[in-house]
Amino acid sequence: MASEWPGNYLPSACRGCIVVHRSHPSIYGIFPVKEAEDNFQWDPSSKVFTVVNAKPYPSFTYMTFLETNVLDRHGRCFEAGITRSDAGNEKMAITFVVVADPMTAVRLGAIEGPPTSGFFAIEMERLQAPAAAPSQDLKGLGFPLPEEAGPYLCTQGVGGHLTHFFPESYHAIDLRCANHTPVLSMGDGIVKEIAESHKCGGIHAANLAKWNSVSVLLFSGVIVDYLHTMPGTARVKVGDTVRRGQVLCESGDIGFAPEPHLHVEIHSAADPDGASLPWSFGEGFVPVAGCWYSSTGEVPAPSEKSSKARPGAMVLSKSRRRLQRLERQKRSERRSCQCTPDLPSAAKSEASAV
Repeated sequence: MASEWPGNYLPSACRGCIVVHRSHPSIYGIFPVKEAEDNFQWDPSSKVFTVVNAKPYPSFTYMTFLETNVLDRHGRCFEAGITRSDAGNEKMAITFVVVADPMTAVRLGAIEGPPTSGFFAIEMERLQAPAAAPSQDLKGLGFPLPEEAGPYLCTQGVGGHLTHFFPESYHAIDLRCANHTPVLSMGDGIVKEIAESHKCGGIHAANLAKWNSVSVLLFSGVIVDYLHTMPGTARVKVGDTVRRGQVLCESGDIGFAPEPHLHVEIHSAADPDGASLPWSFGEGFVPVAGCWYSSTGEVPAPSEKSSKARPGAMVLSKSRRRLQRLERQKRSERRSCQCTPDLPSAAKSEASAV
């Protein structure tokens, strides 16, 4: 079943992320380039920020602007989201996810000044095609979240344009769930790795390299990775034998996580850092973005009344309240600095802290 959402991800689940996979209706446009240029450019005349792919192959990058308004081609601000540091500090942020065709310039949006202390970008990387499907049949795996707290909305599926479009995570699935939802083993195996030192979250691109996870080597010869888990919640230790349905840890919003959710991906034990493998739950269902699921497969969306009583019902409203609080704080700071149009260098450095 194909997702009704283009790119197999839910924009409402990644507030503040502007996904530009070769096009976007609100950017300034995409234009050809003929020779090598800097990857990241800002035009002081038009104030437009541009990403350039001067390579003969598709490339991608993630970029974050902190505490910065970025205007679209209509002069409206792109919607902002939130990022949170390991120390718990929250800031407003906008992150662009850009996939650029060969020899093209992607003109994203306008900012008042050149990006400096509040700007972070991941180096342009070649976009690899997803690996060919292996002969190994990975069907009938257990559902990773408890039935009593469901159903669960799939916010990003296979090949999703937010973070599932490169081989390592191509076949991953994201399921929205409240923080501290028990995470269940999808099969029998041995705990291979536990990482739970991080507390950061939100949409800062640097968080793509920071996450908490539990990895289980199934007896079938594959490794299941459960990501974005809460720190200090592991119920198992490395080397433990676990059974299907056993609680491993608790879900969270750690790493690059616009909202609380569980990210699951599977790799061959012979290549744990290589391309992810295709797989399915139960009788062979693979969740797609925008649909609700339980352990038995797709189910109707819960009614508004029942969803308000659910553990995950307040996920988005909490995010909105934090965003509103940060916006009020930002406006207050602007009012107090109306007579000083530029920040001193020390303040700029402080503003760049993630």
